[in-house]
Amino acid sequence: AAAVSGSHGLTGDDNCGQCFELRFTDERHPNAPYDPWGGSHPKLVGKAMIVQVTNIGYDVNGEHSFDLQIPGAGQGAFSNGCTAQFPNYAVGDFDCDTLYGGCNDISGCDRLPLQLQEGCKWRYNWYHWLEDGARSNNPYVAFRRVQCPEQITAVTGSTPLDDASHPVINLADFRQAPGVATSAQPASGCVRIACR
Repeated sequence: AAAVSGSHGLTGDDNCGQCFELRFTDERHPNAPYDPWGGSHPKLVGKAMIVQVTNIGYDVNGEHSFDLQIPGAGQGAFSNGCTAQFPNYAVGDFDCDTLYGGCNDISGCDRLPLQLQEGCKWRYNWYHWLEDGARSNNPYVAFRRVQCPEQITAVTGSTPLDDASHPVINLADFRQAPGVATSAQPASGCVRIACR
């Protein structure tokens, strides 16, 4: 699941339910006062993933930035969704008491509900969070609209009306190397389509 802002031509609500292929690049965001910021860890560069836009993300910035909704990665300004779905947990359990940025190491994933722990660990093992000076904080991506794969729409229940007019992706292109864990689970169990 991902949130988008209007700074790269996507407006969130108009793009709700649409799927995008994200390819992580070695570029960094040129936005002041943090010149340059973000970017991708060298081990993330060249990797790709498919995401579905589920909300507008008013606090998302960067021309080639998607706000990936990853368990344990911080709830930001909207901290009531996870506790509504998992009422036996406290708000701070979902992001190690850090609304923006979330858990600082993989051990924090153990605080999340069991259903979300694998997605949280993905953030460190595949995405390389906080390695190399936190380069994977809002990585720069090349992106294109694609048809939503069944693996995503089966979880969200949302398929755009114009989906058939966009390229089909080959899921074999997104297979992991041997010995690397993969997951067919959604990136975040605390996400529902929430566009206006």
